Amino acid sequence: MTTKTKSGTTSRAETAGEDARGFVAGLRDAHGSTTTKIFGRARSLLGPVVTPLELAHDVVLSGTYSSLELALDVAGVVARPAAGFVAGQVPSRVVKRRATSVAAFVQGLTGDRLVDVDLPISYPMTLRRSGYDVPITKAGLSNAYPDASSNLVVFVHGFVGTEQMWKRRASRDDEGRRLSYGRRLESLGDWSAVWVRYNTGQRVSTNGRDLGRMLARLVARWPVPVDRVVLVGHSMGGLVVHSALLQAAPDAPWAGLVTDTVSLGTPYHGALLEKSVNVVAKEFDNHRATRWAGGVLRFRSQGIKDLRHGNLVEADWKGFDPDDPEDHRARDRRHLHPIRHLAVVGMIAPQPHAWWGRPLGDGMVSRSSAAGLEGEIWDTAYVGGVNHMDLLNHPKVYNVLAERLGVKQLPLRHPGD
Repeated sequence: MTTKTKSGTTSRAETAGEDARGFVAGLRDAHGSTTTKIFGRARSLLGPVVTPLELAHDVVLSGTYSSLELALDVAGVVARPAAGFVAGQVPSRVVKRRATSVAAFVQGLTGDRLVDVDLPISYPMTLRRSGYDVPITKAGLSNAYPDASSNLVVFVHGFVGTEQMWKRRASRDDEGRRLSYGRRLESLGDWSAVWVRYNTGQRVSTNGRDLGRMLARLVARWPVPVDRVVLVGHSMGGLVVHSALLQAAPDAPWAGLVTDTVSLGTPYHGALLEKSVNVVAKEFDNHRATRWAGGVLRFRSQGIKDLRHGNLVEADWKGFDPDDPEDHRARDRRHLHPIRHLAVVGMIAPQPHAWWGRPLGDGMVSRSSAAGLEGEIWDTAYVGGVNHMDLLNHPKVYNVLAERLGVKQLPLRHPGD
């Protein structure tokens, strides 16, 4: 009798869950149909400048409804134990990873407003390894890095990301671990990889300052004396890396150990999407029917707005209106420390020097914007057939990084790669 009751209760819960998922799917379709008409009208008024915004909306739309579906999945994990299956229900690694991705997405959109809010979704800059926070203490670092090398390579992810992004489409080693750049460098060379997670909705200058402070503690408490530090940043992460260096004191011990920076698709002179959103928001303000949409766009975080000019330090944004479409300023940058800089520029075009691929770059950052800062001597590697997200984990990009760090490169599958 008890078994039948539990079974019936579970069946009703599963039916309700299916109904809820069906409702969300229908809502997604209705929303998509409506916004397609709205963007079609906007495109007829404003032209192709609307297209990047429409793409961004589609990403947000997908993320929002995926989050609702994830919430239903999590609710199912909670509801089934209430129906009689308490013992066996533990959220899977996939659910946890998706929940973390949702939190990172929210942080990117409005993380500057969440800093002082005591919520699980708001987190400070942390050091990460194997899915866990690593305490920056002698004991914590020794436990996480029992075979610590004197050479550190630090990976800083980009906008709305986490350290898990470096494992994108990764193959696995013999122990089942996904092979990111860091794991490969550890296995093929004398390096210890360090991954950083941070709130991408905050100012780049704030995250740069925090990264500098973290690196100072890391170097001071590392299990063995540090000989060399290499900083690798993807997209916004590259801005954070250079912000940290520009804010470092001339005699900062950690900065003196940095020999190289490697930037992967970093928008030093602005990101295409943020520039387009800025223009569209202004145009929306000029029409009563779309003024509300302009207000929604202006709600985006300060971290997003920093991507328009590639802001690095406080002087880059203080006293300027981030929503002024007529602001086209650019700045030269010179580091105080003798560091080699390498910019890896992804190109959608299979041939990296094809003329038609130059303005498109990797699809998110143009070729010229990703090529490095003004006022510095940069090495630049152009990689064809690679988009903005591919830069996170791709054999051709790894080989560029490996060559820079003196590590064995990977054999490419095709001679033309």
